[in-house]
Amino acid sequence: MRILHVLHSMSFGGAEVLVHDFVRATRDVTCQSVACLDAIGPLGEALRADGVRVEALGRKAGLDVRLVPALRKLIADVRPDVVCAHQYTPWSYAAMALPLVRPRPALVFVEHGRHYPDHRRPKRVVANRVAFLQWTQRVVAVCGYVKRLLVENEGIPASRIEVVYNGVDPSRFDRAVLSDGTRARLRAELGLSEAHRVVTCVARLHPVKDHPTLVRAFAHAAGRVSDARLLLVGGGDDGELRRLVGELNLTDKVIFTGARRDIPAVYAASDAFAMASLSEGTSVTLLESMLLERPSAVTDVGGNPEIVDRNVTGLLTPRGDAEALGASIASLLGDPARCAAMGLRGRARVLDTFTQRRMHDGWLGAFDDATHIAHAGR
Repeated sequence: MRILHVLHSMSFGGAEVLVHDFVRATRDVTCQSVACLDAIGPLGEALRADGVRVEALGRKAGLDVRLVPALRKLIADVRPDVVCAHQYTPWSYAAMALPLVRPRPALVFVEHGRHYPDHRRPKRVVANRVAFLQWTQRVVAVCGYVKRLLVENEGIPASRIEVVYNGVDPSRFDRAVLSDGTRARLRAELGLSEAHRVVTCVARLHPVKDHPTLVRAFAHAAGRVSDARLLLVGGGDDGELRRLVGELNLTDKVIFTGARRDIPAVYAASDAFAMASLSEGTSVTLLESMLLERPSAVTDVGGNPEIVDRNVTGLLTPRGDAEALGASIASLLGDPARCAAMGLRGRARVLDTFTQRRMHDGWLGAFDDATHIAHAGR
């Protein structure tokens, strides 16, 4: 099967990492290429180094009509069986490019998450129904929450949408990392002792992740757990966040690491995971933390309650409620036995429902179905 993925870019992000890993994991049974509307990004460069065709189309701000013939030309050159568009904007451009392509490939739309706040836009609903869906054989949502919003705000019939949860690779998060000295080494590197109780957030510094609420929540938790520390892992502009940390007198308790590649080691060095997201799809970093037996304190938004078994594998609090999130963090950091029990149950939950293999099988199944539907319609 020949597949062309269409994305905004291949920078570090949830959808981009999933596509990068899918391309590498399924190379024996597929031939894949990637089209980036914007820039290639580091993950795209990594795929290029592996011999994967990755092209950047250089989209301009706003509706760039020039992109439609450029994408159409690329599709005609690649001659894929399936075009898989990840997120709404890539889907809209792919749907506009396909009508004049011969032979026309199947189109699959994978929605990874939604903007917050998310509203119904009547003009988009009309475009979806009379144009984009006409050329689309399969729609995939990464969780039930995303499916519901596709129905309510995009006007896509529920019968057209399949839920395929994001998944992670258990082999990258082997429990051996918890006992091979990795925890002690990384703590020493970060200036942490074994006595510290560490809660970690792995997420890009983006407004939807609401790091300010997380920092305020940690301030509440640190007032209850004197040896608490907060580890913030992720790239982005941290100037405003550092100022907030200073204002709350947390400079010696909050550690900014920037983006890191050694995420299993980060979780090994941590005791719990926390996120204050305003919206989520299926959070890969949440799943990864659970694989390394770290309980979570996260907001009750998006796909989080579909992942976290409330009070069993983690704790859920309302978005924007720093005091409630802080109480959850404190309750985890102050009770190591509870942390350990929740962590074990969290790992079992991921292995049962959220593995990379299960996700890849779901994507491949959607691609196969789409090609059969496309061929039957010719």
